[in-house]
Amino acid sequence: MQTTRRRFLGMTAMAAGAIALPNTIMAATGRRPNLNIAVQDLRTILEPVDGSSIANVSWRVQYSIFDQLLRTDYNDNFRLNFALATSLKQIDATIHEITLRDNVKFHDGSTMTADDVVFSLGPDRLRGENAPGAAVFANFLSSLADVQKINDRTVRLITRTEDPVFAQRLGAWGTQIISARARAGASSYDAWAAKPIGTGPYKIGEVRNGDEITLVAHDEYWGGQPPFASIRFKRLPEIAARIAGLKSGDYDIVTDITPDHIAEIEGVNGLSIVGGEAMWFRFLTFAPLRTPILKDVDLRRALALAIDRGALADGLWDGRAKALTSWQLPIFGEINDPNRKGVSYDPAQVKELLAKSSYRGEEIPYPSVGTYYPMQLAENQALVEMWKAAGINVKLIMCENWTQVGDIGGINDTSGGAFYADPVSMLWQIIGPTNDLQSTGGWTNAEFNALGHELETTTDLAKRQAAFKRMQDIVEIEDPCITPLHSMPFIYGQKADVSWQPNPLPQMYLGPKMPPEPVA
Repeated sequence: MQTTRRRFLGMTAMAAGAIALPNTIMAATGRRPNLNIAVQDLRTILEPVDGSSIANVSWRVQYSIFDQLLRTDYNDNFRLNFALATSLKQIDATIHEITLRDNVKFHDGSTMTADDVVFSLGPDRLRGENAPGAAVFANFLSSLADVQKINDRTVRLITRTEDPVFAQRLGAWGTQIISARARAGASSYDAWAAKPIGTGPYKIGEVRNGDEITLVAHDEYWGGQPPFASIRFKRLPEIAARIAGLKSGDYDIVTDITPDHIAEIEGVNGLSIVGGEAMWFRFLTFAPLRTPILKDVDLRRALALAIDRGALADGLWDGRAKALTSWQLPIFGEINDPNRKGVSYDPAQVKELLAKSSYRGEEIPYPSVGTYYPMQLAENQALVEMWKAAGINVKLIMCENWTQVGDIGGINDTSGGAFYADPVSMLWQIIGPTNDLQSTGGWTNAEFNALGHELETTTDLAKRQAAFKRMQDIVEIEDPCITPLHSMPFIYGQKADVSWQPNPLPQMYLGPKMPPEPVA
Protein backbone atom coordinates (compact mmCIF):
# COMPACT_ATOMS: atom_id res chain seq x y z
CA MET A 1 0.00 0.00 0.00
CA GLN A 2 1.38 3.41 -0.94
CA THR A 3 2.02 5.66 2.04
CA THR A 4 0.27 9.00 1.63
CA ARG A 5 1.70 12.18 3.08
CA ARG A 6 -1.18 12.38 5.59
CA ARG A 7 -0.55 8.81 6.71
CA PHE A 8 3.23 9.48 6.91
CA LEU A 9 2.83 12.55 9.08
CA GLY A 10 0.42 10.64 11.27
CA MET A 11 3.04 7.94 11.76
CA THR A 12 5.68 10.46 12.77
CA ALA A 13 3.30 12.16 15.20
CA MET A 14 3.00 8.93 17.13
CA ALA A 15 6.66 9.28 18.05
CA ALA A 16 6.07 12.67 19.76
CA GLY A 17 3.80 12.85 22.45
CA ALA A 18 -0.36 50.79 8.69
CA ILE A 19 -1.60 50.15 5.02
CA ALA A 20 1.16 49.87 2.39
CA LEU A 21 0.80 50.63 -1.30
CA PRO A 22 1.29 47.60 -3.55
CA ASN A 23 4.76 47.34 -5.06
CA THR A 24 3.32 47.62 -8.57
CA ILE A 25 1.78 51.00 -7.73
CA MET A 26 4.97 52.22 -6.10
CA ALA A 27 7.02 51.16 -9.13
CA ALA A 28 4.61 52.91 -11.49
CA THR A 29 5.03 56.17 -9.58
CA GLY A 30 8.82 55.88 -9.64
CA ARG A 31 9.07 55.09 -5.95
CA ARG A 32 11.11 52.13 -4.89
CA PRO A 33 9.29 49.88 -2.45
CA ASN A 34 10.47 48.97 1.01
CA LEU A 35 10.73 45.20 1.44
CA ASN A 36 9.77 43.45 4.66
CA ILE A 37 10.89 39.84 5.16
CA ALA A 38 9.94 37.56 8.05
CA VAL A 39 12.57 34.89 8.80
CA GLN A 40 12.67 32.05 11.29
CA ASP A 41 16.04 33.12 12.71
CA LEU A 42 18.69 35.85 12.47
CA ARG A 43 22.36 36.27 13.23
CA THR A 44 23.20 39.90 13.93
CA ILE A 45 26.97 39.61 13.62
CA LEU A 46 27.24 40.84 10.04
CA GLU A 47 30.97 40.47 9.34
CA PRO A 48 30.75 37.80 6.60
CA VAL A 49 33.95 35.98 7.54
CA ASP A 50 33.15 35.74 11.24
CA GLY A 51 32.86 32.12 12.36
CA SER A 52 29.23 32.65 13.38
CA SER A 53 28.44 33.58 9.78
CA ILE A 54 28.83 29.98 8.58
CA ALA A 55 25.07 29.48 8.71
CA ASN A 56 22.07 29.55 6.39
CA VAL A 57 20.44 32.32 8.41
CA SER A 58 23.52 34.54 8.02
CA TRP A 59 24.15 33.95 4.32
CA ARG A 60 20.67 35.01 3.24
CA VAL A 61 21.07 38.47 4.84
CA GLN A 62 24.75 39.11 4.05
CA TYR A 63 24.52 38.15 0.38
CA SER A 64 23.08 41.58 -0.49
CA ILE A 65 25.52 43.56 1.68
CA PHE A 66 28.86 42.40 0.28
CA ASP A 67 30.50 41.59 -3.05
CA GLN A 68 33.24 39.10 -3.79
CA LEU A 69 35.99 39.14 -6.38
CA LEU A 70 33.95 36.78 -8.55
CA ARG A 71 30.25 35.93 -8.54
CA THR A 72 28.59 32.54 -8.96
CA ASP A 73 25.20 32.73 -10.67
CA TYR A 74 23.36 29.84 -9.04
CA ASN A 75 20.35 30.34 -11.33
CA ASP A 76 22.52 29.94 -14.42
CA ASN A 77 23.99 26.47 -13.87
CA PHE A 78 26.56 27.83 -11.37
CA ARG A 79 28.18 30.04 -14.03
CA LEU A 80 31.18 31.96 -12.69
CA ASN A 81 31.15 35.69 -13.46
CA PHE A 82 33.38 38.65 -12.77
CA ALA A 83 32.33 40.95 -9.93
CA LEU A 84 34.81 43.19 -8.06
CA ALA A 85 37.47 41.71 -10.30
CA THR A 86 37.20 42.23 -14.07
CA SER A 87 39.98 39.88 -15.13
CA LEU A 88 41.69 36.78 -13.76
CA LYS A 89 44.98 35.61 -15.24
CA GLN A 90 46.92 32.56 -14.11
CA ILE A 91 50.64 33.37 -14.11
CA ASP A 92 51.80 29.88 -13.12
CA ALA A 93 50.54 26.90 -11.11
CA THR A 94 50.25 28.89 -7.88
CA ILE A 95 49.98 32.56 -8.91
CA HIS A 96 46.82 34.29 -10.14
CA GLU A 97 46.60 37.98 -10.99
CA ILE A 98 43.35 39.96 -10.85
CA THR A 99 42.42 43.38 -12.13
CA LEU A 100 39.92 45.28 -9.99
CA ARG A 101 36.82 47.04 -11.27
CA ASP A 102 37.11 50.83 -11.59
CA ASN A 103 35.30 53.24 -9.27
CA VAL A 104 33.67 50.74 -6.92
CA LYS A 105 32.25 52.63 -3.96
CA PHE A 106 32.04 51.37 -0.41
CA HIS A 107 28.95 52.08 1.66
CA ASP A 108 30.73 55.07 3.24
CA GLY A 109 31.43 56.62 -0.19
CA SER A 110 35.14 55.78 -0.36
CA THR A 111 36.61 54.02 -3.39
CA MET A 112 37.85 50.44 -3.30
CA THR A 113 41.53 49.87 -4.06
CA ALA A 114 43.99 47.00 -3.96
CA ASP A 115 44.78 47.93 -0.34
CA ASP A 116 41.27 46.90 0.64
CA VAL A 117 41.66 43.54 -1.11
CA VAL A 118 45.02 42.88 0.54
CA PHE A 119 43.57 43.63 3.98
CA SER A 120 40.30 41.76 3.39
CA LEU A 121 42.15 38.57 2.43
CA GLY A 122 45.04 39.13 4.83
CA PRO A 123 46.10 37.51 8.11
CA ASP A 124 44.50 40.06 10.44
CA ARG A 125 40.99 39.46 9.10
CA LEU A 126 41.01 36.09 7.35
CA ARG A 127 44.15 33.97 7.14
CA GLY A 128 45.72 34.30 10.57
CA GLU A 129 45.38 31.53 13.12
CA ASN A 130 43.52 33.86 15.51
CA ALA A 131 41.79 35.95 12.84
CA PRO A 132 37.99 36.31 13.09
CA GLY A 133 37.77 34.67 9.66
CA ALA A 134 39.95 31.65 10.48
CA ALA A 135 37.05 29.17 10.26
CA VAL A 136 35.76 30.62 6.99
CA PHE A 137 39.30 30.57 5.58
CA ALA A 138 39.76 26.92 6.57
CA ASN A 139 36.44 25.92 5.00
CA PHE A 140 36.43 27.99 1.82
CA LEU A 141 39.86 29.43 0.97
CA SER A 142 42.43 27.18 2.62
CA SER A 143 44.79 27.14 -0.38
CA LEU A 144 45.39 30.91 -0.28
CA ALA A 145 48.91 31.66 1.00
CA ASP A 146 49.53 35.34 0.22
CA VAL A 147 47.98 38.44 -1.34
CA GLN A 148 50.22 41.06 -2.94
CA LYS A 149 49.43 44.53 -4.25
CA ILE A 150 50.95 45.25 -7.68
CA ASN A 151 49.28 48.64 -8.07
CA ASP A 152 45.98 50.25 -7.02
CA ARG A 153 43.99 48.06 -9.42
CA THR A 154 46.07 44.89 -9.62
CA VAL A 155 46.51 42.16 -7.03
CA ARG A 156 48.33 38.84 -7.06
CA LEU A 157 46.88 35.86 -5.22
CA ILE A 158 49.36 33.12 -4.34
CA THR A 159 48.27 29.62 -3.34
CA ARG A 160 50.17 27.07 -1.26
CA THR A 161 49.78 24.43 -3.93
CA GLU A 162 48.14 23.94 -7.28
CA ASP A 163 44.39 24.35 -6.79
CA PRO A 164 41.97 22.99 -9.43
CA VAL A 165 39.04 25.03 -8.05
CA PHE A 166 40.75 28.26 -7.04
CA ALA A 167 38.71 30.46 -9.38
CA GLN A 168 35.48 28.87 -8.12
CA ARG A 169 36.54 29.55 -4.53
CA LEU A 170 36.77 33.26 -5.33
CA GLY A 171 33.06 33.27 -6.18
CA ALA A 172 31.84 31.04 -3.32
CA TRP A 173 32.30 32.57 0.15
CA GLY A 174 35.08 34.34 2.00
CA THR A 175 36.35 36.88 -0.55
CA GLN A 176 33.90 39.61 0.47
CA ILE A 177 35.88 42.84 0.29
CA ILE A 178 35.55 45.35 3.12
CA SER A 179 36.94 48.84 3.66
CA ALA A 180 40.36 48.56 5.30
CA ARG A 181 40.17 52.20 6.41
CA ALA A 182 36.73 51.78 8.00
CA ARG A 183 37.83 48.63 9.80
CA ALA A 184 40.90 50.42 11.18
CA GLY A 185 38.68 53.26 12.40
CA ALA A 186 36.23 51.02 14.27
CA SER A 187 36.35 51.27 18.06
CA SER A 188 36.41 47.47 18.47
CA TYR A 189 35.91 44.26 16.54
CA ASP A 190 32.43 43.86 18.02
CA ALA A 191 31.46 47.36 16.90
CA TRP A 192 32.78 46.62 13.43
CA ALA A 193 31.12 43.20 13.16
CA ALA A 194 27.73 44.74 13.98
CA LYS A 195 27.96 47.25 11.11
CA PRO A 196 30.75 46.45 8.63
CA ILE A 197 31.32 48.46 5.47
CA GLY A 198 31.16 46.58 2.18
CA THR A 199 30.41 47.33 -1.48
CA GLY A 200 27.13 45.47 -2.01
CA PRO A 201 23.78 46.82 -3.19
CA TYR A 202 22.57 47.45 0.37
CA LYS A 203 24.26 48.91 3.42
CA ILE A 204 23.43 48.24 7.03
CA GLY A 205 20.91 50.61 8.56
CA GLU A 206 19.59 49.52 11.95
CA VAL A 207 20.31 46.30 13.85
CA ARG A 208 18.24 45.18 16.80
CA ASN A 209 20.12 42.38 18.46
CA GLY A 210 18.63 39.00 17.66
CA ASP A 211 15.38 40.45 16.37
CA GLU A 212 15.61 42.75 13.37
CA ILE A 213 18.02 43.97 10.68
CA THR A 214 17.27 46.82 8.30
CA LEU A 215 19.31 47.41 5.15
CA VAL A 216 19.10 50.55 3.03
CA ALA A 217 19.86 51.00 -0.66
CA HIS A 218 23.47 51.78 -1.62
CA ASP A 219 22.73 54.09 -4.52
CA GLU A 220 26.37 54.31 -5.62
CA TYR A 221 26.38 50.57 -6.25
CA TRP A 222 28.59 49.66 -9.22
CA GLY A 223 26.05 47.10 -10.44
CA GLY A 224 23.14 49.52 -10.82
CA GLN A 225 20.36 50.92 -8.66
CA PRO A 226 19.08 48.52 -6.01
CA PRO A 227 15.39 47.71 -6.62
CA PHE A 228 14.29 48.29 -3.02
CA ALA A 229 14.68 51.45 -0.94
CA SER A 230 15.15 49.34 2.16
CA ILE A 231 14.93 45.72 3.32
CA ARG A 232 13.85 44.75 6.82
CA PHE A 233 14.50 41.22 8.10
CA LYS A 234 12.31 40.43 11.11
CA ARG A 235 12.80 37.33 13.26
CA LEU A 236 9.59 35.37 13.71
CA PRO A 237 10.36 31.77 14.80
CA GLU A 238 6.78 30.53 14.50
CA ILE A 239 5.66 29.70 10.97
CA ALA A 240 2.04 30.57 11.82
CA ALA A 241 3.12 34.10 12.79
CA ARG A 242 5.06 34.51 9.55
CA ILE A 243 2.11 33.42 7.44
CA ALA A 244 -0.31 35.62 9.39
CA GLY A 245 2.02 38.57 8.81
CA LEU A 246 2.13 37.84 5.08
CA LYS A 247 -1.65 37.66 4.88
CA SER A 248 -2.11 40.89 6.82
CA GLY A 249 0.35 42.74 4.58
CA ASP A 250 2.99 43.27 7.25
CA TYR A 251 5.53 41.23 5.27
CA ASP A 252 6.27 40.93 1.57
CA ILE A 253 8.26 37.67 1.79
CA VAL A 254 8.27 34.96 4.45
CA THR A 255 10.89 32.21 4.59
CA ASP A 256 10.93 28.52 5.47
CA ILE A 257 7.44 27.54 4.41
CA THR A 258 6.76 23.84 4.87
CA PRO A 259 4.54 21.76 2.57
CA ASP A 260 1.73 21.48 5.11
CA HIS A 261 1.35 25.29 5.06
CA ILE A 262 1.60 25.91 1.31
CA ALA A 263 -2.18 25.76 0.76
CA GLU A 264 -2.66 28.54 3.32
CA ILE A 265 -0.75 30.87 0.99
CA GLU A 266 -1.57 29.57 -2.48
CA GLY A 267 -5.28 29.96 -1.82
CA VAL A 268 -5.03 33.66 -1.00
CA ASN A 269 -5.48 36.25 -3.74
CA GLY A 270 -2.32 38.33 -4.22
CA LEU A 271 0.00 35.80 -2.59
CA SER A 272 2.19 33.14 -4.17
CA ILE A 273 4.68 30.40 -3.38
CA VAL A 274 8.18 30.56 -4.88
CA GLY A 275 11.31 28.47 -4.57
CA GLY A 276 11.49 24.74 -4.08
CA GLU A 277 14.07 22.30 -5.44
CA ALA A 278 17.49 23.20 -4.10
CA MET A 279 21.17 22.38 -4.31
CA TRP A 280 21.22 22.21 -0.53
CA PHE A 281 20.86 18.97 1.37
CA ARG A 282 20.14 17.38 4.73
CA PHE A 283 22.58 14.86 6.22
CA LEU A 284 23.15 12.88 9.38
CA THR A 285 26.58 12.61 10.98
CA PHE A 286 27.82 9.86 13.29
CA ALA A 287 30.39 10.57 16.03
CA PRO A 288 31.99 7.18 16.83
CA LEU A 289 34.97 8.67 18.67
CA ARG A 290 32.64 10.35 21.15
CA THR A 291 29.94 7.66 21.28
CA PRO A 292 31.36 4.20 22.07
CA ILE A 293 28.42 2.21 20.70
CA LEU A 294 28.92 3.85 17.30
CA LYS A 295 32.46 2.53 16.96
CA ASP A 296 30.92 -0.56 15.34
CA VAL A 297 31.13 -0.01 11.58
CA ASP A 298 28.36 -2.52 10.85
CA LEU A 299 26.01 -0.62 13.14
CA ARG A 300 26.75 2.69 11.40
CA ARG A 301 26.16 1.09 8.00
CA ALA A 302 22.89 -0.36 9.29
CA LEU A 303 21.78 3.07 10.52
CA ALA A 304 22.33 4.48 7.02
CA LEU A 305 20.67 1.60 5.15
CA ALA A 306 17.61 1.56 7.45
CA ILE A 307 16.55 5.01 6.18
CA ASP A 308 13.87 5.17 3.49
CA ARG A 309 14.98 8.43 1.88
CA GLY A 310 12.20 8.39 -0.66
CA ALA A 311 9.60 8.19 2.11
CA LEU A 312 11.20 11.19 3.84
CA ALA A 313 11.30 13.25 0.64
CA ASP A 314 7.78 12.35 -0.46
CA GLY A 315 6.10 11.98 2.91
CA LEU A 316 7.47 15.05 4.62
CA TRP A 317 8.01 17.30 1.63
CA ASP A 318 5.07 16.25 -0.53
CA GLY A 319 7.43 15.41 -3.40
CA ARG A 320 9.16 18.81 -3.38
CA ALA A 321 12.38 17.27 -2.05
CA LYS A 322 14.41 14.57 -3.77
CA ALA A 323 16.10 11.63 -2.09
CA LEU A 324 19.89 11.90 -2.07
CA THR A 325 21.74 8.60 -2.21
CA SER A 326 25.29 9.66 -3.02
CA TRP A 327 27.71 12.57 -3.00
CA GLN A 328 27.68 12.89 -6.79
CA LEU A 329 25.72 15.86 -8.11
CA PRO A 330 25.07 16.27 -11.84
CA ILE A 331 26.81 19.66 -11.83
CA PHE A 332 30.09 17.92 -10.90
CA GLY A 333 30.27 16.51 -14.41
CA GLU A 334 33.02 14.16 -15.50
CA ILE A 335 34.57 13.67 -12.07
CA ASN A 336 31.55 11.54 -11.13
CA ASP A 337 31.52 7.74 -11.38
CA PRO A 338 28.52 6.85 -13.61
CA ASN A 339 28.37 3.33 -12.12
CA ARG A 340 28.12 4.38 -8.51
CA LYS A 341 24.87 3.41 -6.77
CA GLY A 342 25.42 5.04 -3.38
CA VAL A 343 23.32 4.11 -0.35
CA SER A 344 19.74 2.87 -0.49
CA TYR A 345 16.98 1.56 1.75
CA ASP A 346 17.83 -2.13 2.25
CA PRO A 347 16.09 -3.85 5.21
CA ALA A 348 17.59 -7.24 4.34
CA GLN A 349 21.15 -5.92 4.46
CA VAL A 350 20.37 -4.03 7.65
CA LYS A 351 19.35 -7.33 9.25
CA GLU A 352 22.59 -8.97 8.11
CA LEU A 353 24.76 -6.11 9.35
CA LEU A 354 23.11 -6.04 12.77
CA ALA A 355 23.48 -9.79 13.11
CA LYS A 356 27.25 -9.63 12.68
CA SER A 357 27.66 -6.43 14.68
CA SER A 358 28.33 -6.10 18.41
CA TYR A 359 25.09 -4.13 18.83
CA ARG A 360 22.66 -5.57 21.38
CA GLY A 361 19.96 -2.94 21.60
CA GLU A 362 21.89 -0.25 23.46
CA GLU A 363 20.40 3.24 23.35
CA ILE A 364 21.98 5.58 20.77
CA PRO A 365 21.60 9.33 21.46
CA TYR A 366 20.14 11.57 18.75
CA PRO A 367 20.19 15.18 20.03
CA SER A 368 18.29 17.83 18.07
CA VAL A 369 17.05 21.39 18.43
CA GLY A 370 14.05 20.34 16.36
CA THR A 371 13.22 23.78 14.97
CA TYR A 372 16.24 25.05 13.03
CA TYR A 373 15.50 23.29 9.73
CA PRO A 374 12.04 23.19 8.16
CA MET A 375 10.33 19.90 9.07
CA GLN A 376 13.24 19.04 11.37
CA LEU A 377 11.27 17.62 14.29
CA ALA A 378 8.96 15.60 12.05
CA GLU A 379 12.01 14.18 10.31
CA ASN A 380 13.73 13.41 13.63
CA GLN A 381 10.67 11.45 14.71
CA ALA A 382 10.33 9.65 11.38
CA LEU A 383 13.96 8.53 11.50
CA VAL A 384 13.61 7.20 15.03
CA GLU A 385 10.61 5.16 13.89
CA MET A 386 12.51 3.81 10.86
CA TRP A 387 15.40 2.73 13.08
CA LYS A 388 12.97 1.21 15.60
CA ALA A 389 11.39 -0.85 12.82
CA ALA A 390 14.89 -2.14 11.96
CA GLY A 391 15.64 -3.08 15.57
CA ILE A 392 17.87 -0.10 16.40
CA ASN A 393 17.17 1.77 19.64
CA VAL A 394 17.71 5.49 18.98
CA LYS A 395 16.64 8.06 21.58
CA LEU A 396 15.67 11.53 20.38
CA ILE A 397 16.95 14.14 22.85
CA MET A 398 15.52 17.64 22.50
CA CYS A 399 18.05 20.43 23.09
CA GLU A 400 17.70 24.17 23.53
CA ASN A 401 20.64 25.08 21.31
CA TRP A 402 23.38 23.70 19.06
CA THR A 403 25.95 23.81 21.87
CA GLN A 404 23.94 21.24 23.78
CA VAL A 405 23.64 19.12 20.63
CA GLY A 406 27.40 19.20 20.15
CA ASP A 407 28.06 18.22 23.75
CA ILE A 408 26.10 14.97 23.44
CA GLY A 409 27.58 13.46 20.27
CA GLY A 410 25.78 10.43 18.84
CA ILE A 411 23.79 11.10 15.68
CA ASN A 412 23.50 14.75 14.60
CA ASP A 413 21.53 16.71 11.99
CA THR A 414 23.43 18.92 9.57
CA SER A 415 23.00 20.47 6.15
CA GLY A 416 25.22 21.63 3.33
CA GLY A 417 25.46 22.03 -0.38
CA ALA A 418 27.59 22.89 -3.33
CA PHE A 419 28.86 26.47 -3.40
CA TYR A 420 30.45 25.62 -6.74
CA ALA A 421 30.35 22.76 -9.20
CA ASP A 422 32.99 20.47 -7.69
CA PRO A 423 33.00 17.84 -4.91
CA VAL A 424 35.58 19.88 -2.98
CA SER A 425 32.68 22.20 -2.17
CA MET A 426 30.53 19.45 -0.73
CA LEU A 427 31.83 16.17 0.74
CA TRP A 428 35.30 17.53 1.52
CA GLN A 429 34.06 20.87 2.78
CA ILE A 430 31.35 19.33 4.98
CA ILE A 431 33.44 16.70 6.79
CA GLY A 432 37.04 17.65 6.07
CA PRO A 433 39.46 18.12 8.99
CA THR A 434 38.54 21.78 9.49
CA ASN A 435 34.82 21.19 9.85
CA ASP A 436 32.85 20.36 12.99
CA LEU A 437 32.77 16.56 12.89
CA GLN A 438 36.55 16.21 12.81
CA SER A 439 37.52 19.42 14.63
CA THR A 440 35.39 18.44 17.66
CA GLY A 441 36.81 14.91 17.81
CA GLY A 442 33.75 13.03 16.58
CA TRP A 443 35.44 11.17 13.73
CA THR A 444 38.62 11.19 11.69
CA ASN A 445 40.16 9.06 8.97
CA ALA A 446 43.73 9.58 7.81
CA GLU A 447 43.21 8.07 4.36
CA PHE A 448 40.09 10.16 3.75
CA ASN A 449 41.97 13.32 4.71
CA ALA A 450 44.93 12.47 2.45
CA LEU A 451 42.55 11.84 -0.47
CA GLY A 452 40.72 15.09 0.19
CA HIS A 453 44.02 16.94 0.11
CA GLU A 454 44.77 15.36 -3.27
CA LEU A 455 41.29 16.23 -4.56
CA GLU A 456 41.88 19.92 -3.89
CA THR A 457 45.54 20.11 -4.95
CA THR A 458 45.82 18.32 -8.29
CA THR A 459 44.44 19.23 -11.68
CA ASP A 460 44.90 15.70 -13.03
CA LEU A 461 41.34 14.53 -13.76
CA ALA A 462 42.08 10.81 -13.43
CA LYS A 463 43.68 11.32 -10.02
CA ARG A 464 40.78 13.49 -8.90
CA GLN A 465 38.25 10.90 -10.07
CA ALA A 466 40.08 8.13 -8.19
CA ALA A 467 40.35 10.23 -5.02
CA PHE A 468 36.67 11.18 -5.05
CA LYS A 469 35.60 7.58 -5.67
CA ARG A 470 37.72 6.26 -2.82
CA MET A 471 36.54 8.99 -0.43
CA GLN A 472 32.97 7.88 -1.04
CA ASP A 473 33.89 4.24 -0.42
CA ILE A 474 35.29 5.21 2.97
CA VAL A 475 32.29 7.21 4.21
CA GLU A 476 29.67 4.85 2.77
CA ILE A 477 31.19 1.43 3.55
CA GLU A 478 34.46 1.26 5.45
CA ASP A 479 34.19 4.01 8.05
CA PRO A 480 30.76 5.67 7.82
CA CYS A 481 30.52 9.05 9.52
CA ILE A 482 27.85 10.79 7.46
CA THR A 483 24.92 9.77 5.33
CA PRO A 484 22.86 11.86 2.89
CA LEU A 485 19.09 12.16 3.24
CA HIS A 486 17.46 14.44 0.67
CA SER A 487 17.47 17.90 -0.83
CA MET A 488 16.25 20.69 1.43
CA PRO A 489 13.84 22.91 -0.50
CA PHE A 490 13.83 26.63 0.21
CA ILE A 491 10.16 27.58 -0.06
CA TYR A 492 9.00 31.16 0.34
CA GLY A 493 5.62 32.81 0.54
CA GLN A 494 5.44 36.25 -0.98
CA LYS A 495 3.18 38.94 -2.35
CA ALA A 496 2.55 38.21 -6.00
CA ASP A 497 3.73 41.67 -7.08
CA VAL A 498 7.20 41.26 -5.55
CA SER A 499 9.80 40.84 -8.27
CA TRP A 500 12.38 38.46 -6.85
CA GLN A 501 13.82 35.11 -7.90
CA PRO A 502 15.13 32.69 -5.26
CA ASN A 503 18.25 30.68 -5.95
CA PRO A 504 18.86 27.03 -5.01
CA LEU A 505 21.08 27.90 -2.03
CA PRO A 506 20.19 29.68 1.25
CA GLN A 507 21.43 33.07 0.02
CA MET A 508 18.78 35.65 -0.83
CA TYR A 509 20.09 38.04 -3.48
CA LEU A 510 17.91 41.16 -3.48
CA GLY A 511 20.04 43.51 -5.57
CA PRO A 512 19.71 44.58 -9.21
CA LYS A 513 19.80 41.96 -11.95
CA MET A 514 23.41 41.59 -13.02
CA PRO A 515 24.38 41.10 -16.66
CA PRO A 516 26.57 38.05 -17.30
CA GLU A 517 30.32 38.66 -17.31
CA PRO A 518 31.53 35.06 -17.57
CA VAL A 519 34.99 34.05 -16.44
CA ALA A 520 36.53 32.10 -19.32
